[in-house]
Amino acid sequence: MNKITSAANQYVKEVRELNRKAKARREAGLFVAEGQRLCAEIPEREIVRLFVEDGYQGRMPEGLAAGDMRVYQVPSELMRQMSDTMHGQGILAVVRERRYERLEGDFFMLLETIQDPGNLGTIFRTAEAAGVDGIVMNRECVDVYSPKVVRSTMGSLFRMPFRVVPDLKEEVRALRTQGFTVYAAHLRGIHNHFECDFKGKTAFLIGNEGNGLSEELAKEATEYLRIPMQGRIESLNAAVAATVLMYETARQRYRT
Repeated sequence: MNKITSAANQYVKEVRELNRKAKARREAGLFVAEGQRLCAEIPEREIVRLFVEDGYQGRMPEGLAAGDMRVYQVPSELMRQMSDTMHGQGILAVVRERRYERLEGDFFMLLETIQDPGNLGTIFRTAEAAGVDGIVMNRECVDVYSPKVVRSTMGSLFRMPFRVVPDLKEEVRALRTQGFTVYAAHLRGIHNHFECDFKGKTAFLIGNEGNGLSEELAKEATEYLRIPMQGRIESLNAAVAATVLMYETARQRYRT
């Protein structure tokens, strides 16, 4: 096993830079995944380098053994410097970014300017669980490869197809041309989501946590819908709203 003992090592510096800067991740096409469970989810072919703490006895990614030339052993103090968490698990990986030129299927989530890493991670996990075929995000969403988002997806990042696009309006228009009904979750919706038929080609627009969907994008939707709420609640958390819509779609499709 390769050993690294100096904080001046180029690979150590690379990990710290990738953790801190989205620009560094974009330019290198790499990101960092940390923790036993998350690292175990990474397809072996996508791992560039794996770092384990001295004496590490936990899980390794499938297909990657301690003797692999991509595996590096580092002392505990150095691992703490490389880690983005307060209580690391002694393992982290440098991973290639995933690239999807197009998405296949008939069930998509379209996200506009989602800023909270936890919300984006929750949407990824729920999308996988509910059978969503892909996620499309605009560039103003929080960086999907930031350490917090990567951890929050809990491995779904490696299985859920997604694209980051410069213009969501063009994506909506393209989907409508393909026969999709694109629903905007909007307070001005006339029909609630229980009254809609999601068994055909379906896509949902989910907006920013604080401001909702922009009017410019919402106008591109086929239809507005609303999620009925009681009490004095005005709106739901973006990830919660997305979850409600994804699982109503799953419910309808499971019954057919």
